[in-house]
Parts: sequence; C-alpha cells; structure tokens
Amino acid sequence: MPLDGPLGRTAFLFSAGAAPLRETGRELLQACPVFAEALDDICARLDPYLELPLKCVMFADEGTRTAALLDRESYSGPAVFALQVAQYRLLRSWGIRPDVVFGQAAGRMAAAYAAGVFSPAEACHAVGTLARLLDGRPAPGPGSCLDGVLDAYGRTLATLHPGAPRLPLVTDVTARPVGAETAEPEFWVRRAPVRLAESVGLLHRAGVRTWLELGPGDRLVRLLPDCLPEGTAAAFALSRDWAALRSGPGADSGTTAPR
Repeated sequence: MPLDGPLGRTAFLFSAGAAPLRETGRELLQACPVFAEALDDICARLDPYLELPLKCVMFADEGTRTAALLDRESYSGPAVFALQVAQYRLLRSWGIRPDVVFGQAAGRMAAAYAAGVFSPAEACHAVGTLARLLDGRPAPGPGSCLDGVLDAYGRTLATLHPGAPRLPLVTDVTARPVGAETAEPEFWVRRAPVRLAESVGLLHRAGVRTWLELGPGDRLVRLLPDCLPEGTAAAFALSRDWAALRSGPGADSGTTAPR
C-alpha cells in the first residue's frame, strides 16, 4: 500500500474499551447533532435486547444502580459499540475517513461495520444478541457456560449476510487483512491471543502513520510506541481531541449522519 500524503495512511482503531466515559459522550451530544442522531439510532436498535434503554444507562448519574450496569458485559459491550459507531459517523460527516480499520476483541464488530461487512441492523442484531446471552449467563460461571454462549452466538451469526470488507480490515485475531472469512461465524467467536504488536507492525509497514482510536479512551494509542519500530515517529490523533479533528483538513460541519 503506498503512502498517502505527508502523514501517510490513516488507521481507525476500534478497541474493546471499558465502560464508556460519560464525559466523552455528553460532550459530543451537546456539541454535535450528527453524533446525537447516530447514537440515538444505534441505541434504539439495541434497546430491544436490553432490560433498560441503553442511552439511559450510558448517561446515568455516577454512583447510581443504573450507572453500575455499565460494569456488566451485557451493557458495556453495546455501549462501547454504540459510542464507536456514533463517533465513526461523526468523523465521516467531517470528511475524515480511514484507509484501514483495526478491531480489537469486542471492537471487531464496530470495525467490521465501518468496513462495510455488516449493515447497521445486522451489526446491532449481533451485538444485542451477545448482550442478551451474556446477561443470562451465571456470574461467575464455569468455562462451559461461556462455551454455550459462544455456540448460541455463532448460531445467530450464521443467520447474517456479511459482505466482503470495502475497506482493509485487520483484527487482533489474524494480524493481517481479513477477507472471505468474515462470512464464517467461527471467525467472530474465535478466542485467540491478542496480536496487537503484529497488527501494528503490519499497518506501519503498509504506510500507516496516523492512528485514531474510536471508543471511550485512547488505550491502544498509548500502547503504540511499544509496538512500533524503535525510533519511529508517528502522528497521533487522540480520540477525545474532537475540536482539533473538526478543524482539520477536509473537515466540515456536516448535518446528517452517514448510514
């Protein structure tokens, strides 16, 4: 892959994340109608799978029982997915597009959506189904319980119709561009060691010099220096520096969220 411009190519990093930082979401809700519209859309698609509306949980007052639900996988996963998709749509409305996307663990589904593998409806069905399955699992449960969850999740994935990635898609499972295996349910339920350093090395050799993490924080971006070749200079765009991103080259205000 050739270099594109003085900063090279751009990778969007979709991390597994943790419970979303409420400050991040509130800031964007107040300042960016495109983000608010996108978040409402994704939350509405996920709500049928959850006991409480996702947006209410994401922005519940600190210290309340509702806010504590974000510590449960059944809410934290959908919340991070919704946040990442809304951020992605916001960036696209500003004319900021990736050359390649990377998905880590639970972030693989948002990365796959961004790459065009799944439609919003199918991605939300997958994320919501997994949340419902996890909510019904004993906590803590034996390994066989998790195996049962993954088996049931795989059966749901088998009903979807994923397409070939329209953008180069790399995951921490393969540490290489993903192709036809996106159509295999086993690919999405596979448990494997995280191969972040290999994936970052691959992207760097492919010309990536700008790294933008989507999600509640910048954990992956902070790990990059340990994964890049020694002495490598990289341009970092942090996920929470929204004002700088909006005023960057090619950015415009945008009034609608791309689907």
